[in-house]
Amino acid sequence: MQSRSELKRLANAVGKMSFPVLVEQFFTVIMGVVNTMLAANMGKEAISAIGMIDTISNIMIALFGALSIGGTVVIAQSTGNNNHTKARQTAAQALLSNFVIATLIALAMMLLKVPLIQGLYGDAEPLVLKYAADYLAIVLWSYIPIAMTSAAFGILRGSGDTRTPMRISILMNFVNVLLSYTLIYGLNLQMGTLNLQTPAYGVSGAATGLTVARSFGMVLVLLSLLRRTSRVRLTSLDLFRPRADLLKSIFQLGIPASAEQLMFQGGRLITQTFIVRLGTVAIAANTISTSINTMLMVPGNALAIAAVALVGQQIGAGRLQEARKQLNFLVLVSSAAMALVSLLMLVVKNPVIALYTQDEDIARLVSLIILTSLIVQPFLWSTSSITPAGLRGAGDIRYTMAVSIASMWLLRILLGYIFAVILPWGVLGVWIAMYVDWLGRTILFVRRVRRDEWFQKVVIR
Repeated sequence: MQSRSELKRLANAVGKMSFPVLVEQFFTVIMGVVNTMLAANMGKEAISAIGMIDTISNIMIALFGALSIGGTVVIAQSTGNNNHTKARQTAAQALLSNFVIATLIALAMMLLKVPLIQGLYGDAEPLVLKYAADYLAIVLWSYIPIAMTSAAFGILRGSGDTRTPMRISILMNFVNVLLSYTLIYGLNLQMGTLNLQTPAYGVSGAATGLTVARSFGMVLVLLSLLRRTSRVRLTSLDLFRPRADLLKSIFQLGIPASAEQLMFQGGRLITQTFIVRLGTVAIAANTISTSINTMLMVPGNALAIAAVALVGQQIGAGRLQEARKQLNFLVLVSSAAMALVSLLMLVVKNPVIALYTQDEDIARLVSLIILTSLIVQPFLWSTSSITPAGLRGAGDIRYTMAVSIASMWLLRILLGYIFAVILPWGVLGVWIAMYVDWLGRTILFVRRVRRDEWFQKVVIR
């Protein structure tokens, strides 16, 4: 059992980097929840369409986040090794590669958006498909800001700066909510002789507000990397000249992580097609449940983000056992925090659901799904998600990739189909399959951390 002084030392080390990420995640999630509520109040067709396209967008977010892991790990280990020149050079290469990849993806999505929607969601109602096409046509242009912001946030966190991403995320999400509300519903303000009216754009307004807010965040974070106070200051265009050696270091970590996320998020997309077969009520209930569930995951997501940089810095400094201690501490704190949040949500579950929908069928289904999550999540999510985040920070990318892909396709997708389509469990069956996936990942990742293989291949020079 660890002494009180040791626990206090770990808490100070972890808290210094994790707390700003926690605040950032809290505001990000709250703004996302408000956005979903705004969409839900447009009707079940609108929320279903946005939920379907958000599944595609989440693949892009995960992809660029995974690509950014390569830069984050190299920068974190370079920072731990006091090699600040390499950190700056790596930062520029990470931004350059993400920009090129994101631009190509956005152009491809623009050309293929209609067959993509028809191929994935052709069983949905015609109005849902129309809303989905309108939403995707705009929101696909936000993939470039997502890519650049992911890379820049990774750069800052890898260097130990978690406060700047926190501030920018808060501003970006406030802009998102204000713009989205105005564009979705329009304005009708009368102040004396002044009569201000703006049109309501509905689903297209939601997409525009989100895209503008993400672009705003991109501008802010790129400007922050030009400041004198930035730990990784990018002031020379020469830094952006392609460097094969640095790109190799980034991609040898980023490509496996990206493959993992593509396969993982692609699996989630497949399970979404199972839900589409179940009808608009099931789609809407799943979208609302996912939104509520993000509130439960705020502590865990924050600590998972911090784990990559914390473990990477310890590995770069050669403090291998300290890396293991900090990772185990992060998992313990996350589990306790998520248990507390789950207890609070249990008390306010029904009023929260009422903010999303007044449809009794949807509300009843959401209540059942969330209840299962409140029971399972505190026990399994942290070990299944924070542990691999720490392994990625150490550079042990290939193992996390293999486990995540196998678990997703052999457990979540296969069981999701059986539980949701073959058995009469409906959308709840998809969630139960997800819980089994968490259990499988937990067993394999905890076993990995207890051994020393992940130490033997991690340090990047």
